[in-house]
Amino acid sequence: MALAGEKVGIPSADEAPMVVMARFKQPIAGLISLLIVFIISIVSWWIFFDPRWHDPLPSYNNEVTAWASVIGGFGLIGVVWAIWFENWPYYNWFRTPWKVGLVGTAINAVIIIIFTLVLLPLFNIFYSNYLGVDPSASDYIIWYRSASIFGALSGSLFSFAVLWVAGTMYWPFFKHKQPKRGIIIWVIGNAITILVWFLIFFNTGYAGGTTELTAIKGIQFSFPNSYPYSLGWTQWIIFFSLLTMMVFEYWPWNKLGRKQPFMGIIAFVCCVLLGFLFMVYLEEIGYIFDGIFQILGGNPLGEIERVIGVYYMAISYAIFLICAVVVVSLFFDNWPKKYSQWKNLIIRFILVIMLGTAGFFGFYLLAPLLFGEPHNFWEINPTPFVLLFLWIEILFAYVWRKWPIYRAV
Repeated sequence: MALAGEKVGIPSADEAPMVVMARFKQPIAGLISLLIVFIISIVSWWIFFDPRWHDPLPSYNNEVTAWASVIGGFGLIGVVWAIWFENWPYYNWFRTPWKVGLVGTAINAVIIIIFTLVLLPLFNIFYSNYLGVDPSASDYIIWYRSASIFGALSGSLFSFAVLWVAGTMYWPFFKHKQPKRGIIIWVIGNAITILVWFLIFFNTGYAGGTTELTAIKGIQFSFPNSYPYSLGWTQWIIFFSLLTMMVFEYWPWNKLGRKQPFMGIIAFVCCVLLGFLFMVYLEEIGYIFDGIFQILGGNPLGEIERVIGVYYMAISYAIFLICAVVVVSLFFDNWPKKYSQWKNLIIRFILVIMLGTAGFFGFYLLAPLLFGEPHNFWEINPTPFVLLFLWIEILFAYVWRKWPIYRAV
């Protein structure tokens, strides 16, 4: 569990997280955990974010679902912070999974509220004055632009910051106890987050935007002034970093760099470059799915809608793969483990690709029925629900310790 510092190559801390054991054998425990998280996610979606029940304005397709992206993204920030502090101090107070889960969720909710209702409105005021607004733009479009830019803090943290912190295994600060270690890592991680966010997201808002699509700089702008390219880069970085550190248990980085910080530096450079490579080929990746959906009977409404949909597909596929990595690593405990390293890694990689691909196509095919999305494949935006799902998924795994499927021992 690379994010939490609980695995491969990291010495045991005095305040190491509680040990939990599954009540069922794998893969049963993983399947039940996945089912629980999916039910919580989809019920939450139906109650709070399903556009069919909340009557969004016709011209604002994302008016309701944008809140799911905001809450899921800021929730992920809170979960990463909890991981860096190893659920300190309430872990030491309770040492029971469900009690730790309740307190951790409450703290996570407070973080979401602060980001959503305090920091985001303040950023909206600042960014509107900094960038300017079109007089014909509605208050919602102005908010949507700010939410898109400010919300990208989550992607910046989960990509570059987590990659460095987890890749170096908290080097050289692991010897410190909590909360000192957590504070140091929090400062370093957030400094990386803000720097990356400022460089690749801050200037991707568009002053003349009057719709959701034009509120941010799209694919007609070049990187790093293009929101889709910057977002795609971070999501593919997250996939490669979590795949190698969690599912592959730091392979091949532990072979290329035997000691820290060299292992972390190699992992950081390679994952950033791999993410950049896939960002460069976002369009080509998206057109693979474009062709499949046309074979399935889909028909894009126009060339502009088609291109936008293609980029949505390429970025969304990365997020589905990220969710699959979490499932294989944390829900299935990197099952199987009984074969040689190579066989185990190949099987896990195939599981990740199968689960991520199945989730991707399952969402697109069932989106109108289950999620209230449009019937046209190229208008579907999976990001709000998948971010919500990813947040609940990691919250359940790290904060709740997968209780009640797992129990403390």
